[in-house]
Amino acid sequence: MWRNSRAFTLVELLVALAIFALLAGFAYRGLQSMLDTREALQRETRKWRDIAIFIGRIERDLSAVLATPARPQAIARRPAPLTSVVETVTHEDGLALTRSGNVLQENALAAPQRIAYRLREGAIERLTWTSVDFAPREEPAAVRVLGPVSALGFRFLLENGEWRGSWGIANAEQKALPAAVEVTLKLASGETIVRLVDLPKVGP
Repeated sequence: MWRNSRAFTLVELLVALAIFALLAGFAYRGLQSMLDTREALQRETRKWRDIAIFIGRIERDLSAVLATPARPQAIARRPAPLTSVVETVTHEDGLALTRSGNVLQENALAAPQRIAYRLREGAIERLTWTSVDFAPREEPAAVRVLGPVSALGFRFLLENGEWRGSWGIANAEQKALPAAVEVTLKLASGETIVRLVDLPKVGP
């Protein structure tokens, strides 16, 4: 009596292997797509986290800006409390200011600190000087705080609602502060971020 059974033919095995390979390819592409999506999400998360950290840092610096009194003759080279010119040897565009306390400890009793922000080679750098009354030729320490960035700009809002594209250059601005500073940065990925930061009020 013959059994009603037979072995797989070579053609059937090849077809089965082809189907298995096709399914495995689909599964691999699906897994690779999922991994690519996960990596892209992680990059976006890191990017916006770094932006949030930068915005928080510059807001803290601006909130602690000091409007220095009329400068005594002995320290006549003391820079303006806020200026759109970074006082390096080359005098670059950016934002420089004198802030109170220590930026790390937020200690208002600490000595004032001169800091600045500039765009250099596609990244924003934060500069610090050893003293507010620094020597004219002293180069500050620079730390990269955000990148890649294609543009960085500042505007200055007066109490009367007038906007200015620069500050701290005219004599009347040497010991004064605007009402607010608008920070604009354009990321290399195309997004533009604008933040308006109110400055502390000076005087009555």
